[in-house]
Formats: sequence, structure tokens, C-alpha cells
Amino acid sequence: MPVSKITYKQNIGFWVEETFMQLMYHYIHEQLVKPQYLVKDKHILLKSIRDRINGYFIGSMSLGWRNFIETNSEIQTMTQVLENTKMTLNSKGEYISVGELQNISTEDVEFKLYFSNPFPTSDLIEILNALIQMLNGSWTSTDYNMQIDFI
Repeated sequence: MPVSKITYKQNIGFWVEETFMQLMYHYIHEQLVKPQYLVKDKHILLKSIRDRINGYFIGSMSLGWRNFIETNSEIQTMTQVLENTKMTLNSKGEYISVGELQNISTEDVEFKLYFSNPFPTSDLIEILNALIQMLNGSWTSTDYNMQIDFI
């Protein structure tokens, strides 16, 4: 499984297996698509996230938010999106079921091959916590390995 460095500003970020980031993007997209979130060029941002879910950026995945999440208001909005995504994941319990994982819409034919077992929600919440810290400027690592032990 390819690994990419997910960065936001000034090269701060973390390394993560791309399939897990695709999964994370699915849940972020489900939240961000809701009409209460106002973000500059939201339709373009949603398409960019959808392209990542579809596997178009395998081998060179990035966060892709630099031109969309710049002002304090946009940072607050995206932080709220991520916090609400955490609440959604927490409501699923300890694991995301195989059925739910297999029903994720993606054009990436290999994506679902990785998810024949339930996926721990705590691993996605760890990624969300890192993204929130990156947005708020409290994440300082430039070389953290987001270790997800999923089989």
C-alpha cells in the first residue's frame, strides 16, 4: 500500500498509508457536503476530495486544502467539519463494519480489497486529531508516521 506525506503548511504533517487516507476522505466528504458549511469554492473542494476517494491521486496523495482553507473563518469551519466527523465516527462504535466499508462509493477498484475486516474507528479519529492540530497550528511534526495496524 503506497504511503504519502499529508501536509498543510510549512511542511508540517504526517505519513500515512494512502488507502486509509482515502477512507478518511470519505467520512470528511460526507460531513462537508452538508449545506451548513460555507467554504470558498466548496464545489471544487468537494470534487477534489471525491477525486482522492476515487484513487486519482494514488502515489502522490496530498491534503489538497491550501487554496480552500486559508482564512480564520475557513479554518474554523473546516475544524468544525472535522470535529463533527469525529462525532459521526464515534457513533459507529469501536469498528466500522465490513458492510459499510464495502458500500463506500469509489472508482478505485483496489480500495475495497483492503477492507475485508472491520476497521477501528480510533485510527481514523487519530488522523482527524492530527488534521485538526495541523489546521490550528499546534501540530509541529514534519516526519510523523501515522502507524495504523490494520490487517
